[in-house]
Amino acid sequence: MRSLEFTRAAEMVVDYTLGIKPGENVLVVRDTRSGEFSGVDALLEAVLSAVHLRGAEPQIMSYVTRPLAGMEPPKVVAEAMKSADVVIIMSTLSILQTVATTEALSSGARVVMLPPARYIHNSPDLLYRLMPTEVGEEQGRMELAEKVAAVFQKGRQLRLTSPKGTDLAVGIGRLKVLHNPTTAREPGQATIIPGGQILAAVTQGEADGKIVIDGSASPLYRPLKSPIELVVEGGRVVEVRGEEDAREYRVLLESLDDPQVYEIAEVGVGIHPRARLSGTPLEDERILGAAWIAVGTNVHLGGTVKAAIHSDCVMLPPLRLTVDGGLVLNDRQFYV
Repeated sequence: MRSLEFTRAAEMVVDYTLGIKPGENVLVVRDTRSGEFSGVDALLEAVLSAVHLRGAEPQIMSYVTRPLAGMEPPKVVAEAMKSADVVIIMSTLSILQTVATTEALSSGARVVMLPPARYIHNSPDLLYRLMPTEVGEEQGRMELAEKVAAVFQKGRQLRLTSPKGTDLAVGIGRLKVLHNPTTAREPGQATIIPGGQILAAVTQGEADGKIVIDGSASPLYRPLKSPIELVVEGGRVVEVRGEEDAREYRVLLESLDDPQVYEIAEVGVGIHPRARLSGTPLEDERILGAAWIAVGTNVHLGGTVKAAIHSDCVMLPPLRLTVDGGLVLNDRQFYV
């Protein structure tokens, strides 16, 4: 009966976000560990029920859990994703930033990713706090997200600074700019639930400066005990500095034995007032006034980098963000 707690959220996903129609083939993708985390099975049941009641055809595929976010699902799952009208991702870790999802979108699927189950381990009430239940509230956040996204799309250089020492300049506006909340009602559209973030792909080779990460860095999946400093030159991380967390992050990247994991892929900001630091990128990136950079894969953003990982590194407010010299964000206040 716990699925009743997610009835309104499931209706938002099916009706408002995806606009699912009778007869559509809806594929829910999960993995072998998804059910271990609180609330995930209840949300799954609510979503499947809502899809069925709309006259669509729900199907579930499960695969062996991947150890890191951004790793590809099996080929058979990827092929099924390409054949579906709608793909709802409910995996333990994100597969949104994968070739499989990119190809599904190119084939015309509409894709939504619900909170990856592993992230809920750090924040057991995440589903209850952040899943959308009111259309008006979602529309309000969407309006702000669209305004910030428009500035990102028109701009060519973004600069991010903080009192803790971040001073980074990146090229934007040539690849994709994405935001959520948004909808995925047309073929080839994708979004993430819960909403509350705007991001811009970084033009390859155009990132220089220093980044002081004081929130979280996936896939460590915990709030950082001490900052991680990333030195960036020519669009790549060339040095990782700091104490224990920095050493662990550096060793992780080195262990992947892939030079592309050091490429700066994206930069973004958060706008969700109920998000709080939990160590999970899906929530941390949405903290009002927070910002993040990602390293690694950027094919989902129109780039060419297919790295072994897509890693998100979150900076907490206060932060100052400008685009082409114009102020966009200053300590949780947006100017758009």
